[in-house]
Amino acid sequence: MIRTGNTKIRALIEAKKLLQEVGYNGFSFQHIADALQIKKSSMYVHFKSKEDLGKCLIEEQRASFTAWTKTIEVFAPDAQIGALFEIYQQFSADTKKLCPLSALGTDFNSLPKSMRPALSKLYTFCFAWLETIIKNGQDQHLFRKDKTPVELAKLVFAAGLGAQLCARLSNDPHQVRGIKQQILSILSVNQTVKKTARKTK
Repeated sequence: MIRTGNTKIRALIEAKKLLQEVGYNGFSFQHIADALQIKKSSMYVHFKSKEDLGKCLIEEQRASFTAWTKTIEVFAPDAQIGALFEIYQQFSADTKKLCPLSALGTDFNSLPKSMRPALSKLYTFCFAWLETIIKNGQDQHLFRKDKTPVELAKLVFAAGLGAQLCARLSNDPHQVRGIKQQILSILSVNQTVKKTARKTK
Protein backbone atom coordinates (compact mmCIF):
# COMPACT_ATOMS: atom_id res chain seq x y z
CA MET A 1 0.00 0.00 0.00
CA ILE A 2 1.29 3.47 -0.87
CA ARG A 3 2.52 5.56 2.06
CA THR A 4 3.47 9.22 1.91
CA GLY A 5 7.19 9.96 1.98
CA ASN A 6 9.97 10.17 -0.57
CA THR A 7 9.83 11.29 -4.18
CA LYS A 8 9.24 7.79 -5.57
CA ILE A 9 6.26 7.22 -3.32
CA ARG A 10 4.85 10.68 -4.00
CA ALA A 11 5.23 10.01 -7.72
CA LEU A 12 3.33 6.73 -7.40
CA ILE A 13 0.52 8.46 -5.51
CA GLU A 14 0.21 11.14 -8.18
CA ALA A 15 0.48 8.58 -11.00
CA LYS A 16 -2.31 6.49 -9.47
CA LYS A 17 -4.53 9.57 -9.21
CA LEU A 18 -3.88 10.49 -12.86
CA LEU A 19 -4.38 6.89 -13.96
CA GLN A 20 -7.79 6.77 -12.32
CA GLU A 21 -8.83 10.12 -13.77
CA VAL A 22 -7.46 10.10 -17.33
CA GLY A 23 -6.14 6.58 -17.97
CA TYR A 24 -2.62 5.29 -18.57
CA ASN A 25 -2.31 7.03 -21.93
CA GLY A 26 -3.60 10.32 -20.60
CA PHE A 27 -0.58 11.40 -18.56
CA SER A 28 3.20 11.58 -18.81
CA PHE A 29 6.22 11.95 -16.55
CA GLN A 30 5.92 15.69 -17.13
CA HIS A 31 2.42 15.77 -15.65
CA ILE A 32 3.68 14.00 -12.52
CA ALA A 33 6.77 16.22 -12.26
CA ASP A 34 4.65 19.37 -12.56
CA ALA A 35 2.27 18.17 -9.84
CA LEU A 36 5.17 17.36 -7.52
CA GLN A 37 7.08 20.51 -8.50
CA ILE A 38 10.19 18.58 -9.46
CA LYS A 39 12.20 18.27 -12.66
CA LYS A 40 11.07 15.65 -15.16
CA SER A 41 14.59 14.19 -15.09
CA SER A 42 14.06 13.35 -11.40
CA MET A 43 11.44 10.80 -12.42
CA TYR A 44 14.10 8.71 -14.19
CA VAL A 45 16.01 8.37 -10.95
CA HIS A 46 13.17 6.19 -9.66
CA PHE A 47 11.63 4.74 -12.83
CA LYS A 48 13.48 3.65 -15.97
CA SER A 49 10.46 4.49 -18.09
CA LYS A 50 6.71 5.08 -17.89
CA GLU A 51 6.36 1.35 -18.56
CA ASP A 52 8.38 0.68 -15.42
CA LEU A 53 6.13 3.07 -13.52
CA GLY A 54 3.09 1.23 -14.88
CA LYS A 55 4.35 -2.09 -13.59
CA CYS A 56 5.00 -0.52 -10.20
CA LEU A 57 1.43 0.76 -10.15
CA ILE A 58 0.11 -2.75 -10.81
CA GLU A 59 2.25 -4.18 -8.00
CA GLU A 60 1.07 -1.42 -5.67
CA GLN A 61 -2.56 -2.09 -6.54
CA ARG A 62 -2.20 -5.77 -5.71
CA ALA A 63 -0.66 -4.89 -2.34
CA SER A 64 -3.32 -2.26 -1.69
CA PHE A 65 -6.16 -4.62 -2.60
CA THR A 66 -4.71 -7.36 -0.39
CA ALA A 67 -4.43 -4.99 2.57
CA TRP A 68 -8.00 -3.78 2.00
CA THR A 69 -9.44 -7.32 1.91
CA LYS A 70 -7.85 -8.01 5.30
CA THR A 71 -9.72 -5.06 6.81
CA ILE A 72 -13.08 -6.60 5.87
CA GLU A 73 -12.33 -10.26 6.64
CA VAL A 74 -14.70 -10.16 9.61
CA PHE A 75 -17.61 -9.07 7.40
CA ALA A 76 -20.23 -11.51 6.14
CA PRO A 77 -19.82 -12.42 2.45
CA ASP A 78 -22.66 -10.18 1.29
CA ALA A 79 -21.20 -7.28 3.28
CA GLN A 80 -17.78 -7.87 1.72
CA ILE A 81 -19.25 -7.63 -1.77
CA GLY A 82 -21.16 -4.55 -0.68
CA ALA A 83 -17.91 -3.04 0.57
CA LEU A 84 -16.31 -3.63 -2.83
CA PHE A 85 -19.08 -1.66 -4.52
CA GLU A 86 -18.71 1.09 -1.92
CA ILE A 87 -15.08 1.47 -2.97
CA TYR A 88 -16.24 1.77 -6.58
CA GLN A 89 -18.80 4.37 -5.51
CA GLN A 90 -16.17 6.41 -3.67
CA PHE A 91 -13.94 6.43 -6.74
CA SER A 92 -16.88 7.48 -8.94
CA ALA A 93 -17.79 10.33 -6.60
CA ASP A 94 -14.17 11.56 -6.59
CA THR A 95 -13.71 13.34 -9.95
CA LYS A 96 -15.29 10.40 -11.81
CA LYS A 97 -12.35 8.10 -11.09
CA LEU A 98 -12.23 4.43 -12.05
CA CYS A 99 -10.62 1.77 -9.92
CA PRO A 100 -7.01 1.15 -11.07
CA LEU A 101 -7.86 -2.26 -12.53
CA SER A 102 -10.67 -0.82 -14.62
CA ALA A 103 -8.62 2.21 -15.63
CA LEU A 104 -5.78 0.02 -16.88
CA GLY A 105 -8.19 -2.47 -18.41
CA THR A 106 -9.73 0.16 -20.70
CA ASP A 107 -6.25 0.82 -22.13
CA PHE A 108 -5.24 -2.85 -22.25
CA ASN A 109 -4.71 -3.11 -26.02
CA SER A 110 -2.47 -0.04 -26.08
CA LEU A 111 -0.47 -0.86 -22.93
CA PRO A 112 3.20 -1.82 -23.27
CA LYS A 113 3.42 -5.57 -23.81
CA SER A 114 5.32 -6.15 -20.57
CA MET A 115 2.46 -4.65 -18.56
CA ARG A 116 -0.30 -6.81 -20.02
CA PRO A 117 0.59 -10.12 -18.29
CA ALA A 118 1.01 -8.29 -14.98
CA LEU A 119 -2.42 -6.70 -15.36
CA SER A 120 -3.99 -10.03 -16.29
CA LYS A 121 -2.47 -11.55 -13.16
CA LEU A 122 -3.92 -8.73 -11.07
CA TYR A 123 -7.35 -9.41 -12.56
CA THR A 124 -7.00 -13.14 -11.84
CA PHE A 125 -5.93 -12.39 -8.27
CA CYS A 126 -8.92 -10.11 -7.62
CA PHE A 127 -11.30 -12.52 -9.33
CA ALA A 128 -10.06 -15.41 -7.19
CA TRP A 129 -10.79 -13.39 -4.05
CA LEU A 130 -14.31 -12.64 -5.26
CA GLU A 131 -14.91 -16.28 -6.19
CA THR A 132 -13.87 -17.32 -2.68
CA ILE A 133 -16.23 -14.80 -1.09
CA ILE A 134 -19.12 -16.10 -3.18
CA LYS A 135 -18.27 -19.72 -2.32
CA ASN A 136 -18.28 -18.75 1.37
CA GLY A 137 -21.66 -17.09 0.88
CA GLN A 138 -23.06 -20.25 -0.66
CA ASP A 139 -21.66 -22.38 2.15
CA GLN A 140 -23.33 -20.05 4.66
CA HIS A 141 -26.66 -20.30 2.77
CA LEU A 142 -26.58 -16.58 1.92
CA PHE A 143 -26.12 -16.91 -1.84
CA ARG A 144 -27.95 -18.96 -4.44
CA LYS A 145 -26.46 -22.29 -5.46
CA ASP A 146 -28.05 -22.78 -8.87
CA LYS A 147 -24.97 -21.07 -10.34
CA THR A 148 -21.31 -21.86 -9.67
CA PRO A 149 -19.07 -19.43 -7.76
CA VAL A 150 -17.21 -18.75 -11.01
CA GLU A 151 -20.42 -17.87 -12.86
CA LEU A 152 -21.58 -15.55 -10.10
CA ALA A 153 -18.13 -13.99 -9.71
CA LYS A 154 -18.12 -13.13 -13.42
CA LEU A 155 -21.49 -11.46 -13.01
CA VAL A 156 -20.45 -9.46 -9.96
CA PHE A 157 -17.11 -8.37 -11.41
CA ALA A 158 -18.65 -7.32 -14.71
CA ALA A 159 -21.34 -5.36 -12.87
CA GLY A 160 -18.77 -3.66 -10.64
CA LEU A 161 -16.49 -2.58 -13.47
CA GLY A 162 -19.42 -1.59 -15.65
CA ALA A 163 -21.08 0.39 -12.85
CA GLN A 164 -18.08 2.70 -12.70
CA LEU A 165 -18.32 3.45 -16.41
CA CYS A 166 -22.08 4.05 -16.11
CA ALA A 167 -21.45 6.45 -13.24
CA ARG A 168 -18.81 8.33 -15.23
CA LEU A 169 -20.87 8.58 -18.42
CA SER A 170 -24.06 9.60 -16.62
CA ASN A 171 -22.30 11.87 -14.11
CA ASP A 172 -24.18 10.00 -11.41
CA PRO A 173 -21.99 8.12 -8.89
CA HIS A 174 -25.11 7.02 -7.00
CA GLN A 175 -25.77 4.54 -9.80
CA VAL A 176 -23.04 2.36 -8.33
CA ARG A 177 -25.00 1.85 -5.13
CA GLY A 178 -28.15 1.08 -7.09
CA ILE A 179 -26.31 -1.59 -9.07
CA LYS A 180 -24.84 -2.92 -5.81
CA GLN A 181 -28.32 -3.50 -4.43
CA GLN A 182 -29.42 -5.25 -7.62
CA ILE A 183 -26.38 -7.54 -7.53
CA LEU A 184 -26.91 -8.45 -3.88
CA SER A 185 -30.54 -9.20 -4.69
CA ILE A 186 -29.53 -11.44 -7.59
CA LEU A 187 -27.01 -13.27 -5.42
CA SER A 188 -29.44 -13.81 -2.58
CA VAL A 189 -30.57 -17.34 -1.89
CA ASN A 190 -34.11 -15.91 -1.78
CA GLN A 191 -33.97 -15.45 -5.54
CA THR A 192 -33.69 -19.21 -6.00
CA VAL A 193 -36.60 -19.75 -3.61
CA LYS A 194 -38.77 -17.31 -5.56
CA LYS A 195 -37.93 -19.03 -8.85
CA THR A 196 -38.79 -22.42 -7.42
CA ALA A 197 -42.08 -21.09 -6.06
CA ARG A 198 -43.05 -19.68 -9.46
CA LYS A 199 -42.32 -22.97 -11.19
CA THR A 200 -44.53 -24.92 -8.78
CA LYS A 201 -47.54 -22.65 -9.34
